[in-house]
Amino acid sequence: ENFEETNVCSEYPGLYKVMMDKLNEQRQLDQFTDITLIVDGHHFRAHKAVLAACSQFFHNIL
Repeated sequence: ENFEETNVCSEYPGLYKVMMDKLNEQRQLDQFTDITLIVDGHHFRAHKAVLAACSQFFHNIL
């Protein structure tokens, strides 16, 4: 974590929630989704950037 990230988070403590809520809304509306994950026959639209940021596995394969 660098200084800029820490500074932004302290200035806007609700930033993560706002961002995650907006990304989830976009996913539900199928806006900007760019990958479909299929698990047990169920299809899940997602954002590659979010998957890669949250998972080293997806970061390595995307």
